[in-house]
Amino acid sequence: MTTTTATANATLSTIALADNVQQLRLNEEKSSSNSSELSRAIYNGYNDTTEQNQDEKYTEFDLDGRGTKRFALPEGYRFSDVLPSYPAIHDQTLGDIEFNDRGLLADPSFSNLLRDVTKIEHLSRDVGTVLHGLRLNRLNEAQRDELARLIAERGVVYFPDQKEMTNDEFQQLGRYYGKTHVHGANARPNDPSKSDFHVVYSDRYTAFDIEDNRTDLERFHSDVSYEKQPLATTFFRGLTVPKYGGDTVFVSGYAAYEALSDPLKLYLEGLTAVHSGVQQANAKKELGLNLRREGIETAHPIVRTHPVTGWKALYVNPGFTRYIVGIPRAESDAILNYLFQLLSTLSASTIRVRWSPYGVAAWDNRIILAHSATYDHYPQTRHFIRIGVHGEKPFYDPNSKERAKELQK
Repeated sequence: MTTTTATANATLSTIALADNVQQLRLNEEKSSSNSSELSRAIYNGYNDTTEQNQDEKYTEFDLDGRGTKRFALPEGYRFSDVLPSYPAIHDQTLGDIEFNDRGLLADPSFSNLLRDVTKIEHLSRDVGTVLHGLRLNRLNEAQRDELARLIAERGVVYFPDQKEMTNDEFQQLGRYYGKTHVHGANARPNDPSKSDFHVVYSDRYTAFDIEDNRTDLERFHSDVSYEKQPLATTFFRGLTVPKYGGDTVFVSGYAAYEALSDPLKLYLEGLTAVHSGVQQANAKKELGLNLRREGIETAHPIVRTHPVTGWKALYVNPGFTRYIVGIPRAESDAILNYLFQLLSTLSASTIRVRWSPYGVAAWDNRIILAHSATYDHYPQTRHFIRIGVHGEKPFYDPNSKERAKELQK
């Protein structure tokens, strides 16, 4: 290379460097946080800056005759038939419901259920199992019964990639296990044939379903524990899943009971606590939304026996449990606050389910002490449907066993 050429190249490099420096200065004038562009993009709900489009297309639907509502969804959205609505339909208070737990009929070896599984993944020692390769819409009766027992033992079972399952098949799966729950306050589809779907939906245009004034701990709950016969099993299906965020956290009620001291166990085993759906219902009323049923309050045992496993579980949750019956309110508050705070210490018995598109989770509300969605996915769209099965009236059997001691035999 000649001296002249080298000098010219050096000059060009200097000019290019100067241009780059000038561009950086211009960028700094436009944004003082350019170095955090990726972090800002992720925080605002995008994987990279190319997806940032504040003029995102939306579709308007009139779902329940109350006027159109804007959704961050494309035209022809596949699941528009299960968008959230509050139709003006009113029911009477639920009466007694017959329930026969299918888990009692199951082979405890799970030989039928696991036959078609390609991979088993346990999320922790105490709670949570992922079954790969299984198609929920193809399960026979024996496999469905064994699934009920597996959920009773493991608390939560997750099935990735159930894309081929239709929403009708999802509904049929839930109904196999018993009478399905129709929510008295929360959103459901406008189609009466899908009234037992509870719709969970949020996007850039919608609020987080009356969750803004509650702490993370207060969001923990066991599904509709205020009902006279709360849910035995919940099935939850992701339709539109955020690329990140929106996970669900679960805590084992078996493990929570086992974490208590022996004197406290004995004390709690004779007590009941009141669970209330009144606050939930009133919050919807304040927004002018239609209620299907008024909120109710019901007392349930604080320590509950699972009818299939015979194991004891703690059965209180911050979302719906209000006070302990028969003791001073100050004492009740102190005990419940301790039990609620216990949730945050059970790290070995807590799992976090990261949702995949069309994934389905099934959990046993009788022994999943509480679960909560994480509210870190805004402004991404998160659309799920839930179907729950009414169980027995909660009971405590003094002859029931402690899970950990039984498994150590």
